[in-house]
Amino acid sequence: MAEVMTRANPGTLIQLDQCGKCGGIWCDKWELFPIDPDEADRLDPLNENLLRDAVSLPQKTLYCPRCADELRVFADPILPKNIQLQRCRHCDGIWLNRGQFHRYKDYQKDTRAEKMSGETIAARLPEVYANPKSWIVTGTQGIYAYPRGEEESDESLKQSAVGAVKLILQSLLRMILGI
Repeated sequence: MAEVMTRANPGTLIQLDQCGKCGGIWCDKWELFPIDPDEADRLDPLNENLLRDAVSLPQKTLYCPRCADELRVFADPILPKNIQLQRCRHCDGIWLNRGQFHRYKDYQKDTRAEKMSGETIAARLPEVYANPKSWIVTGTQGIYAYPRGEEESDESLKQSAVGAVKLILQSLLRMILGI
């Protein structure tokens, strides 16, 4: 993957990783949301018509380039169905297939424009002013917080526990055998 520098808000640069073969983009934790939406035009310039077409996620299992954990389809009911992301449960990185970055940033730009329109702000002002807790949001619900994806099932927790036990047993066996 090639390193690509992108402009972000407010006036910073973020380094992303882009696959030279398929055009997919890897965003480490917290990198996707603050990137300037206009950067999508620069990162997906190969074939605009092809990039605008929905690309289904491959049937093969993808793994995180940082921690090698299996990537899971990120299902958020707020996102449109044509935006398909895969997320690492361990390091919270996000993989976007070719064109997904552009679609996500277009959606983000449209949502911001809709929420920042004068009519919307004026309508919500009395409600926000009356509730001081709504003035500033911090912690895990802060401005760059990831939306909640699918909840982990008991089966995935069981698989994680079995994997951890296997790893511990392998490590102990290697220590005993001196490998």
